[in-house]
Amino acid sequence: MADLGETSMANSSAAAGGQGHKMSSWVTVITITIASIVLAFAFVLQNIPLAVVGGVLLLAGVVMGLVGGIMEDAH
Repeated sequence: MADLGETSMANSSAAAGGQGHKMSSWVTVITITIASIVLAFAFVLQNIPLAVVGGVLLLAGVVMGLVGGIMEDAH
């Protein structure tokens, strides 16, 4: 059988009651969510300036996610 290393969660933050995620990850997710809502309103209202604001927010959220390493939080 393959050695999977330490599989105990005794020392992880998840076992201590935390989720193990960084605050920057939550800010990134909230930013992308707000951007999606703004873009949805821009689409319904056919408002180009609002779409630009939503697009800038979305781009900022993507950049924050890449710089902050949001995908490493799952490990």
